[in-house]
Amino acid sequence: MRKSRGMAVAVAIACLLGPAPASAGPLPPCATAAGTPEPAYGALGEAPYVGVWSGVVLGFGGDCPEILNGPAGSVVAISGQFRHDGTLDDLVARAGAVSAIEGVRYWSVSAGDWRPLVTLSRALESPGSTQTRSDFSAAEVLAGRTLYLAQRDGRSHGLNVYSMTAHARDRDRLTLTTVNETGIRFLVATLFEPRSLISVVTVTRLDGDRWGYYGLLVAKNGAGRGREASLVNRAAAFQRYLTGQPSDGAPPLAP
Repeated sequence: MRKSRGMAVAVAIACLLGPAPASAGPLPPCATAAGTPEPAYGALGEAPYVGVWSGVVLGFGGDCPEILNGPAGSVVAISGQFRHDGTLDDLVARAGAVSAIEGVRYWSVSAGDWRPLVTLSRALESPGSTQTRSDFSAAEVLAGRTLYLAQRDGRSHGLNVYSMTAHARDRDRLTLTTVNETGIRFLVATLFEPRSLISVVTVTRLDGDRWGYYGLLVAKNGAGRGREASLVNRAAAFQRYLTGQPSDGAPPLAP
C-alpha cells in the first residue's frame, strides 16, 4: 500500500507515510477543474493514499472555500476510490444524516483501540440556537446554504458546534465544507480555537459507478501539531462513513 508523503512532517508520521517523493502541499479537487489531485486517488479496492504536511501556507482557488487559505499548522489529506451505484443525492443524504455518525468509530492512537468518533451528533435549527431538529435532507444540503450541527466528541468536553456548507459543481461532484464554530476543549485546555479546524470533502464521479473521494483536514494556528496521526484516523473514519464502509472494517491508516 503506497502513501504519498508531505513536507516537514513529524518523524513518526514520515515513517508511516513511507518514502514516496515529497510535494509542496496538497492539491484538492476543488482547486483543479481537471487533472489529478495530490495525493492522487488510491486504487479502487485499496486503502486511500495519505498526505501529511505541517507549517505550510495554503492558497487555493477554484471552488475551494476561502477559509482554507493562509498559514496551516497541520494538513491531512486522504484520497481514494470507491464504488457507488446510486446518485449524488444518495451521498448527499448520507452527509446530511448527521445523527447517523454516532455509530462511527475511529482508531485512537493513544488508546490503541477503536473508539467512538462522536458520542452525540444532532442538526440544529439555526446558528446560535441550541434547538435540535431532524437530520438535513439532501435537498437542504444541496441548496448551498450554511447548516449547523452540534457534536460531542469522544475526546473533548462539552458540545461543539460546526457549520456545514455544500457546493455542487454539477450532478457528478460535491464539495462539503465543515468548520468548527466554537472552540474544542479538553479539560481546561482549548485544543482548537473557533474556525481553526476545517474539513473539505469532495466526491467526484470518475466513471460509471466509480467515484473519487478526497478529504482535506486543515488545523490552523499550529493546533494540530503532534496530533497528525489522530487527524488521519478521524478523516478516515468519515471517509468510510460517507462511502458506506464499516468504520472499523479495515486496518487503521495510522496504527
